Amino acid sequence: MDLFKQKINSSISINQAEMDQILSAFDLKVVKKGENLIKENSFCTQYYFLEKGLLRFVYHTKDIQETSWVLFEGTFFTEMVSLKSKKPTMMSLEALEPSIVLSIDESKLKTLCDKVKPFEKYLRLTWEENLYQLLQMKLLQQFTTAKQRYEMLIKDKRFSQRIPQKYLASILGITPYSLSRLRNPKNS
Repeated sequence: MDLFKQKINSSISINQAEMDQILSAFDLKVVKKGENLIKENSFCTQYYFLEKGLLRFVYHTKDIQETSWVLFEGTFFTEMVSLKSKKPTMMSLEALEPSIVLSIDESKLKTLCDKVKPFEKYLRLTWEENLYQLLQMKLLQQFTTAKQRYEMLIKDKRFSQRIPQKYLASILGITPYSLSRLRNPKNS
């Protein structure tokens, strides 16, 4: 829970008793590589913090699985569509590396926020950052070429070093062959 504590302390000012309340409200889950934290057609009722590892959101449609995004350590997240609609998810969340995840039920999170008011600020700041990242990616997908998107993504070394190429291609909305051509333009 060290990374979670670090993220909280870098965002808000709280005392040790409040930090203890926050940490004790979360459960720790270990997810093996290849396992799903969230399964397709299940109901998401949890919020999560990725303490260690790498996860990918997999969108399921017909017989196709597309990687819509990846999550790195230090991310607070949920499968928002299922959580808010109270409907089964069309996605799964798979561990690409052995992962440690902190989880909290939606109702328990609300209670925690009532007890530890500064934690609401942490959540607001976190969701603002997540929304910013989502909008940036949406704008990139809509108004840039695949090459420009690729160049933007690989500025973050985690994408080029930790994400398998077939998943990176899926995130970029291109085929693995097209990604190969982007990566090695002289060979095309």
